[in-house]
Amino acid sequence: MPEINVWRAVTILLALVVFGYLYNRWVAGLVSEGHDRGYMGFIVALGCGVVILGWMLITVDLAGALILLAAFAAAGVPMILGSIERYVRAQDAAARALREDTERLLSDGD
Repeated sequence: MPEINVWRAVTILLALVVFGYLYNRWVAGLVSEGHDRGYMGFIVALGCGVVILGWMLITVDLAGALILLAAFAAAGVPMILGSIERYVRAQDAAARALREDTERLLSDGD
């Protein structure tokens, strides 16, 4: 196990706190404007990637970081795909409901 430089660790952890704060504000803006729809899995994955980078910089363990990245990818890819699938299904359901409402309104006029 590599020896950890305490000052580097503290500096990187503080940088991660700042990143987390700014990233949260950015994501909140995306959510409030509706720009997160269909992309939340990628947003979460990007945040995890930054944490893995911070961990690698603290431990100076590239091999460990790659293993950690592989573990996050193994768990994260199905979640990202599920997020996309749920978004597509919701969009399809909304389009179907709109078509049905339109057809109903047009048929009521006859």
